[in-house]
Amino acid sequence: MLAGHWDIGNRNNPVFVHESVRFGVGGVLVYGGISIDGRTDLYIIRDGPLTARRYRDEIFRPIVVPYAAAIGDDFILMEDTCRPHLANLVEVSFSRKKSYE
Repeated sequence: MLAGHWDIGNRNNPVFVHESVRFGVGGVLVYGGISIDGRTDLYIIRDGPLTARRYRDEIFRPIVVPYAAAIGDDFILMEDTCRPHLANLVEVSFSRKKSYE
């Protein structure tokens, strides 16, 4: 390790500058459910942001609800704090499901 490399005057010294180029930005957004008894398929979220309505229509109803039915009474939904997961629209859909059978 070089001593004094953070000293004033050294920050622009070519010896201490590492140039990098980023190619594009972004990433992949996926949803998946896991449990002791199994897992769901990964769902790739495409075409823009994941809104509460999209979460309900594309993930919660077609993936989470059937998976909950397969698990039965031991099913516990543990979501992260992602805003679409916690939206009132999703909470109402969840509370209306008295049973997953």
